Amino acid sequence: MEASLSALNAVLGDYLKDRANGLEIEMRLYVNNRPVRCDRDGLARAYPDASHRICLLVHGLGTNEGVWCFPADRAVSYGSLLQKDLGYTPCYVRYNSGLHVSENGRSLAELLDALVRDHPVEVEEIALLGYSMGGLVVRSACEVAAREGYGWVERVKRVVYIGAPHLGAPLEKVGNVVAWVLRTIDVPHTKLVADVIDLRSSGIKDMRYANLAPEDWQGFDPDALLEDHRKAVPLAPGAAHHLVVGTLTGGERHLLTRLFGDAVVRVPSAAGRSRDGKRSPIFPQENVRIFPGLGHVALAHDRAVYDQIKVWLGC
Repeated sequence: MEASLSALNAVLGDYLKDRANGLEIEMRLYVNNRPVRCDRDGLARAYPDASHRICLLVHGLGTNEGVWCFPADRAVSYGSLLQKDLGYTPCYVRYNSGLHVSENGRSLAELLDALVRDHPVEVEEIALLGYSMGGLVVRSACEVAAREGYGWVERVKRVVYIGAPHLGAPLEKVGNVVAWVLRTIDVPHTKLVADVIDLRSSGIKDMRYANLAPEDWQGFDPDALLEDHRKAVPLAPGAAHHLVVGTLTGGERHLLTRLFGDAVVRVPSAAGRSRDGKRSPIFPQENVRIFPGLGHVALAHDRAVYDQIKVWLGC
């Protein structure tokens, strides 16, 4: 049921929110598939063994916190392993991935503010793990926090982006082109198909060019052909930024990998570098780790990926 609800929100999340539909997912912390009340009493009950170090895990488009669970043992996840190995308190976020990334970024900034304020013990260090779209939501939240003076951003020491489309996702670009072409054909049936395609959510459309801020989409036609209005968003200051990149095949230069990356996100996008190599990369490339033969979904629950995350967070 939860998986279906998350998928529904990915496709129609903005529609559900606009109509105050009860199927809309509100951004909350979750423990054992139950929402956590983000106040002092609720957090104390949810995290009885809370530590001074928080690890916040943010899922991607159309999924929920279950994506972090290892298939062979659903009780094991990056969060549970980081708690056991490094003493982090794992905090899992569930949210409506059909909303604009910037809307979820603001909600995450506010959620983190409440979490840090009412955490059972003082929070000294925060690590952020963002998978796929979750990586963009994390970047957006940090930008809101830095701009508006949320104190929690100063406690963020490590950010790990796992298969995040920092330059956008090719499948959304394809959807945009197909709908635009169909709309130019003067046949009612093709225009109807284009209308149906264009019903996809704001969150999905944000993935075309990785929109992070309201200025990236406000006042623009979301269905215009391949228009990129992104503004540069600085990385969270004072934090080390690390990137996990998957590939379909054994090498980055293989034709299939160059075309499809990890099946959802291409390598340059996940690594935060320009495809032509002429522009400066968004992220320090020495902090990029490529995992050959590991597809997009598997990046969220793989032992080798965890071992690398453990090294980064243990520094």
